[in-house]
Amino acid sequence: MPETFLILLAGGIMLAAAVSDPHQVTLHWLRLAGILALSFAGLSLFFLLRRPEPAPTTALVATIITIIAILAQLALAQLAFRRTQQALAFFAFFYAVFIGHLYLRPTSDLGTFRTLISPWASALGISAMSGLALMDMLLGHAYLTASKMTIQPFRRLNTILAGALVWRIAFAVGAVLIANSISPTYMLWGYHGLYILTRWLVGLVIPAVFIYMAHDCIKRRSTQSATGILYVTGVLIFIGEILATHLVRATGLPF
Repeated sequence: MPETFLILLAGGIMLAAAVSDPHQVTLHWLRLAGILALSFAGLSLFFLLRRPEPAPTTALVATIITIIAILAQLALAQLAFRRTQQALAFFAFFYAVFIGHLYLRPTSDLGTFRTLISPWASALGISAMSGLALMDMLLGHAYLTASKMTIQPFRRLNTILAGALVWRIAFAVGAVLIANSISPTYMLWGYHGLYILTRWLVGLVIPAVFIYMAHDCIKRRSTQSATGILYVTGVLIFIGEILATHLVRATGLPF
């Protein structure tokens, strides 16, 4: 189900635009956020309509609303309405998370935690990690031409990405181990062990090291080095979060 990751990625991109101070980043970067989010949301709608079974009405309507919100954010960023586009970016992010939680819900009732809490927590984490990682890297790239932009937006977005990583570790490792110890999943490690270890190592542990390295480079105002590190970090995070979408649907645990 590529539509799951794509709509959550679009929402995460909007989150990056929303949490950044619109008066400190360039309008070009805000427009790029809108263009990328619109592209990924459009692809999500395409794959949703191409499913062999009829698309769920709730998900279809919510996706269209999200696309409209992203279009409005892009238009207002183009017109330099910085605060208004920020509000619309927040709206698009939360709607994307709502759609993602619908896709990630297990088909059978596995209890309150796995059926209700886990899909919401996972959708929020997948969206935030993917979108923030991508836009953090692109913000670093913007410093090649935006000579008047201070280092504060880069530092702020990288710090928020680090906070999202802590959130993901708390749920994808801590909550998973606790929930599985209380209500064990049959053959969890036998069926999904390789995916789980890859998700934890590639998607969480190594990115944590790289985000710290990028933070150190940003403190030294070495934006090009930080951008290169964040490029690799983004690829690893994408791998981890794509695996997470599979594991959440397969087990009901908040990977």
